[in-house]
Amino acid sequence: MVAGLQIESAMAHLPPRGIFSALALTALASGCAPENQTAQQQERAEALFSVNCAACHGNPATGAPTRAALKTRTPQAIEAALTTGLMREQGRGLSADDRRLLANYLGAGAATSIGASCKGRLDLTDPAGWNRWGGNIENTRYQPGEKGGITPQNIANLELKWAFGFPAASRARSQPAVTPQAIFTGSQDGQVYALDTKTGCVWWSFMADSEVRSAPTLSVDLAGKIDRIYFGDFKANVYALDAVSGRLLWKRSVQDHPAGTITGSPTLHGGRLFVPMSSTEVVSAMDGTYRCCSFQGGIAALDAGTGKPIWRLKTTDTPRVLGKNALGVERLGPSGAPVWSPPTIDAKRGLLYFGTGENYSSPANGMSDAIIAADLKTGRVLWVRQVTRNDAWNASCLRKGKDANCPSEDGPDFDFGAPPILATLPSGKEILLAGQKSGMVYALDPQKAGKIVWSRRVGMGGFNGGVHWGMATDGRTLYVGVADTPGNKGAVGAQRPGVHALDAATGRPVWSHLEDPICAERSFRCETAISAPVTLTDGLVVGGAHNGLLRAYSTRDGKLLASIDTKPSVSTVNGVKAQGGSIDSAGPVIAGQRLIVNSGYDKFGEIPGNVLLVYGPKEGNSAK
Repeated sequence: MVAGLQIESAMAHLPPRGIFSALALTALASGCAPENQTAQQQERAEALFSVNCAACHGNPATGAPTRAALKTRTPQAIEAALTTGLMREQGRGLSADDRRLLANYLGAGAATSIGASCKGRLDLTDPAGWNRWGGNIENTRYQPGEKGGITPQNIANLELKWAFGFPAASRARSQPAVTPQAIFTGSQDGQVYALDTKTGCVWWSFMADSEVRSAPTLSVDLAGKIDRIYFGDFKANVYALDAVSGRLLWKRSVQDHPAGTITGSPTLHGGRLFVPMSSTEVVSAMDGTYRCCSFQGGIAALDAGTGKPIWRLKTTDTPRVLGKNALGVERLGPSGAPVWSPPTIDAKRGLLYFGTGENYSSPANGMSDAIIAADLKTGRVLWVRQVTRNDAWNASCLRKGKDANCPSEDGPDFDFGAPPILATLPSGKEILLAGQKSGMVYALDPQKAGKIVWSRRVGMGGFNGGVHWGMATDGRTLYVGVADTPGNKGAVGAQRPGVHALDAATGRPVWSHLEDPICAERSFRCETAISAPVTLTDGLVVGGAHNGLLRAYSTRDGKLLASIDTKPSVSTVNGVKAQGGSIDSAGPVIAGQRLIVNSGYDKFGEIPGNVLLVYGPKEGNSAK
C-alpha cells in the first residue's frame, strides 16, 4: 500500500507524507541519553541522528517512529534495522561503529522476561475459536454468535480479564489466533507466543529472525486436532511450528529481492501456503542514489508439509533499465504492485483472489491497484480487474519539488490493502467485495472474470484515506471501516471516518456511523479513523480507532453500543510495563467469551503501545 498502507513495509501501512524535509530535531527527549555513553559519544550520536535520521524520525508526518517510540526498542533491534532491516539503505553510509553508537544512544535497555510458564502440557483438543487473519479462507471476518459469547447485550459491560505486555516494543500488530486453550500471537522483537487463554501464562515461545506482523494460521491433522502454526516474518521467512510445543518444523525464505518482506498473513488451503509478497523498496526509493526500482509483487506458493516452493506469481514483468534519473542513477521499471494482505480462497472454482498496490516506478502496468484471480494449482493468472490506472508512486514523491526517483505518474497510491472477501448472498449467488484506499468499495462477479456488479464511495479516499486493512460481512450486509485521515492527495468530498453498512447484493447504503474527532487539535489522540479491519458477530460490529478506542456498533442501525479505551497503562500477567495506543493494521478478534485486541502502533505519529488485551463478560453477565 505504501503511502497508504505501508510504509514500514513501506513504512508499514499508510503513506508517509513529506519524507525528506530537511528538518532538524529541535530538542532531545529528556533523559534519552544512555548512562553508559560519554558526553563526547552522545554528541557524536546526536550529530549522526540529525544528519541521517531526523528528517524522518523528527517529523511524524513521514510515518517513521518518533524518538519516543524508538526509545522503547532495544539497541540491538535498532542496529539490526540499520544493518539488515528496513533502514539498511540509510545505514549503509555509516560505519559499523557508528551504527552501534547510534543504536545505543537511541534505544532502551534489554527486554524483560517473557512471563510465567504454564504448568502441564498444552492440549489442543478443541477447534479454533478464531483462526487466520480473516477468520476463514473467504476473509469474511464474521464470527457467528454463540451462547455465553460476546453480544449486543453484554458488550458495554465487558471487563479486562488479563493483559500481556510485549517487551521492548512500540507496536502490537500481530492479530492473534485463538483456541479455548491458547492464544497465539507474534511480536515486534520476533517472539511468537502461545499464551493460556484463561490466565495468560506462557505455554511456549519461539524467536523468529525478525518482527512477526502476520496473523498466525493454525492447521489440523487427520483427526481434526490442531497440530501446526504457520506465520511469516519481516525478513520474508515463513515458519511452521508444532502448535503444542512450539518446536520448529521447517523454515523457508521466500525473499527474492533484498527489500522483500511479508506484511500480509499467509493463507493455508489444500496442503499449500499462499504467501503475499510486499517490500520496503518504496522507502529505499527516498534515496536519490538508489537504483529504483526492481521489486516484483505477487504470491509465493509453498508446500505446507515441507516448505518446498511450488510456484511464484509476479505482478510485474522483469524490470529493465529505462534511462537515468536526475542524479544520473539508472532508472528501472516496471516494478511494485505489492500484495499487502492475505489471499482469499475460492475452493469451488479452484481460484485464489488477491489485491495489489501501486507500481513503484514507471511505467505503471495493468496489474497495480487491481483484484486478481489465479489458479490455485499453477499460479496462472486467469483475470485481472484493475480499477485505477497509471498509479506509480514511491516515498520520494513526498519531497518538496519531487525527487529524482518519483515516477512521472506520481500516484495517487490507491492500493487494495484490504483483502477481497468472497461472500455468499442470501440468493445463493457468490460475490467478491473489495475496498480500496480511494474510498471506493467494489462488488465483482467471480463467474464473469471479475466484472463490476456495483461500486459505492464510502470515504473521501487518498493515500491515507478510504479503506485500509479490511471489511466484514455475513453475506447480507457489508461493514466497512473508513480511515479518511486529513491531508490526502486524490481525496474526493468530505471526510467520512467511521463505519458504513452497505447492502452486500446492491451496494445500497444501510447506515453510516461517522466518528468525529474527539478534540479540536490535530493529533492521533483525537483521530477517530477506523483503519484497522472491523470484526463482525451477530448483532455487533467492532472496530479499533487511531485514538486507541475500541468501538462497538449495533448491526441494526449503527448505534454505538460500547467504547473501550485501550490506551491506559495496565498490570500485565508477565510483569512487563505496558499500555495501549493506536489500533491499526490488526483488528479485534471475537472467540467464545473473549474479545481480544492488540493495541499500539508507532507510525505517522500514531500512539505507540505494546499490549495484548483480553476482555470478557463480567461474571453473571453472559448472554442469555
